Amino acid sequence: MLRNSKFFILLLFLLLIGITGCGGKILLSDDAVRIRKISDFVNELKGLYEQRDEQALSMFSPEYLATEKEMRSSILRDMERFNTISLSLFIDRIEMNSEDVNISIHWNGTWKNAKRTYREGGSMVLLTSYGDRIRITGIKGDSPFGVSRIFDGDEN
Repeated sequence: MLRNSKFFILLLFLLLIGITGCGGKILLSDDAVRIRKISDFVNELKGLYEQRDEQALSMFSPEYLATEKEMRSSILRDMERFNTISLSLFIDRIEMNSEDVNISIHWNGTWKNAKRTYREGGSMVLLTSYGDRIRITGIKGDSPFGVSRIFDGDEN
């Protein structure tokens, strides 16, 4: 009897090791890979903007910044004006076709300087081109980037 229980325990142990060792590599579909890249892009944009890093501007297409001249100066003004920027971005929807991706986002933000804290929220659609590098080609709705335009009437 003792011999059978030792055999059973050994068999159970080997079976457990075999099952846990059988995990294979998970292959993602092309759409899943694109969605992950897009999510990473949004998080990188958020991080650069919160760190007040001018590299955030490189995430916008040059054509967009050329046509929306106020956007570039407003983002730079945000980075100079506020000591702390904090954003919460919630991706609601991602619409993809072969070259373009539209990302629907709800957001809440806090911008602080030495005198005041500003809070704002809204929703936007980031229009992006999807290629070697994702770039913002347009923004529809309420953009948290360049929010100084909203607060310009207030004291600095």
